[in-house]
Amino acid sequence: MLQKTLEAGESVAVPGTAPWSVVIGRADATEVIVRGQPMDLKTLARDNVARFEVK
Repeated sequence: MLQKTLEAGESVAVPGTAPWSVVIGRADATEVIVRGQPMDLKTLARDNVARFEVK
């Protein structure tokens, strides 16, 4: 659906209906908010890449 390199301060809202399979590079420098709640990428990241599914 979306593959993009974001600039500092840039945000993206993903259209469509869940489920989504998400891969975030630079997890240490990324903030993810799902349904209004921030996600703790530190608990999901390995080698600074976070992989998770939004259902």
